[in-house]
Amino acid sequence: MSAGLFAIYSFQGPVNLYPFVYYGLRAMANRGDVAVAYVLGEGGDLRRVEVDFSKEAAGEARGIAAVGCVSTEECCRATEEGVYCAFGRDRVKLGAPSGDTVYVGLLKNGVVYAYRPPRLWHLAVGAHGFDFAIIATESSVIEILGGDLRRSLKGGELLKIHKFGVESAGGGPPREICAMELVYASRLDSVIDGVEIAEVRAKLGEALGKKAGRADVVIGVPDTGLYYAAWAARAAGAWHAPGFVSTIKKRSALLDEVKERISAIQLKANVVRHAVAGKRVLVVDDSIISGLTLRHIAQLIRVKAGAKEVHAATAAPPLRSQCPYGVKMPPESHMIFNHLDLKTATVALELDSFFHLDVEEFEKTVGMSVCTRCFVRP
Repeated sequence: MSAGLFAIYSFQGPVNLYPFVYYGLRAMANRGDVAVAYVLGEGGDLRRVEVDFSKEAAGEARGIAAVGCVSTEECCRATEEGVYCAFGRDRVKLGAPSGDTVYVGLLKNGVVYAYRPPRLWHLAVGAHGFDFAIIATESSVIEILGGDLRRSLKGGELLKIHKFGVESAGGGPPREICAMELVYASRLDSVIDGVEIAEVRAKLGEALGKKAGRADVVIGVPDTGLYYAAWAARAAGAWHAPGFVSTIKKRSALLDEVKERISAIQLKANVVRHAVAGKRVLVVDDSIISGLTLRHIAQLIRVKAGAKEVHAATAAPPLRSQCPYGVKMPPESHMIFNHLDLKTATVALELDSFFHLDVEEFEKTVGMSVCTRCFVRP
């Protein structure tokens, strides 16, 4: 998934920015476990700050501005003139548009830059009274820090923040947004271009519910599937119940070793027998890549918990291709629908039935211009 970018500027002079950086990045920890920030102190002193989510926000980092990033790998880079945190395939030039790459940057002279490309990635800007300007990939970060969301940056817009105020250059309606941002990566409480992520996922869940056959209970798995499941159950006229209890919250799709992935799946999804025993169960997930999670879930529900039938659905079409724009994904050889048709995949997943929204249904339901290249066979 794409990185979580963050920037903050203090109009009241140097203050301890570490709590803002810590909670700003922690709010996007769903995007990775590598968190790094840079804080600009007085006199142009640019300090690197390691952010450890296992500890409380007790650090001290005084400065007038900071930028940071949370991702699966470090995405901040220091230069002679400052530092930037970026995600995308195009080279960053601080203070200028940079193709399809999104970035936040901080110059040693105290200027903060933020650039949202014409397509794919998102940045939001907000304010904490008259004291701070805040920029983040996720709009909810601004609210979590006690600020007010002002708007999403326009596609191709370059924002410049300094002690005299905020300047904007360029920009227009974004051409398309990454489909996986809507389906999987973004927090449920975030807003992209005025559209709530929760609203998009509710519509996708309803669309699944209308396609579903008879089910006694609908459950979501893992945590990202819960909201889809609630709306699918509503549309299907079935009960919605919590079918699993999570011990940890960990993204298993990008783990390399099969044993590691199975262990992560088991820790984040232990079945609640009472919810599924003897019932026709519909399992709803956000997407499917290798099918390892879904097959393991089906086995738990049927064998361990005694479900009568196990059906499954995903809000997004199956992933079939690597992202051409830099999102880290498993190899195409690991994507189940590159090898099996729907009927064979259903058997391999140990399901009674499996269905999903196709690309056309997905685009129509979302109601936004979206990039769906990862859903198309290479």
